[in-house]
Amino acid sequence: MPKTREAGEVSSIGLLEAELLAELDRYDPHEQAAILKRMVNRLKKGRYVRSPIALVKEMVRTPLVWYLLSMGIVIPILFYILFVWISLAVEG
Repeated sequence: MPKTREAGEVSSIGLLEAELLAELDRYDPHEQAAILKRMVNRLKKGRYVRSPIALVKEMVRTPLVWYLLSMGIVIPILFYILFVWISLAVEG
């Protein structure tokens, strides 16, 4: 059973390759080169391979995001404490 499944995947890939070549034949060679270069760049960047969820996970894993998030929480609290402390100092 796995052999027929693999054969089906190979034939579908072959059909997609044939369709891609047929679409590329509509353009002149310079445009074909530009299209293929753009496709290769996108594949290298992983736009077709990775899901959007994986991209969000990578962004959350970066230390900068956590640093900015923690600073966004800490700075207002520090300003509030500083405001209360200064107002008590002025009053007393």
